[in-house]
Amino acid sequence: MSNTFYVAAEISSDGNFADCTYYADREGTQPIEGSTLHIPRNAGVCIFEQADTTSLLLIGATFKTIGSVPGMNVSNFTPADDENVISVAMPTNGTVITKGIVLLFSTPGTVQNLYPSSDPQVLNDGPLTC
Repeated sequence: MSNTFYVAAEISSDGNFADCTYYADREGTQPIEGSTLHIPRNAGVCIFEQADTTSLLLIGATFKTIGSVPGMNVSNFTPADDENVISVAMPTNGTVITKGIVLLFSTPGTVQNLYPSSDPQVLNDGPLTC
């Protein structure tokens, strides 16, 4: 079982970052307020997909569990697949955690720059699902 969020990104006013808006639907008609995203405790995976309204392409993400030892390794980076989708594993054993995630975007076509997002957080603190 997984939980999907759709993200639309555009280049920030300073030209260095991706300003992101999160949605419950691919069409971008059901915005999610803020950047703290909640999933069921037993979801197991949090999925980010491009919304139809994005101007930047989702190409990957890096993430870490808040409160754990900082570090960067192969287990906390994921590239997007051919459909510009990323998946972040979450525990299903009842442990509630928060993962800080930095989404990575590029310009479509010829890549002119890479744009990191601000840091959305995913919490697996929602009710259990069947």
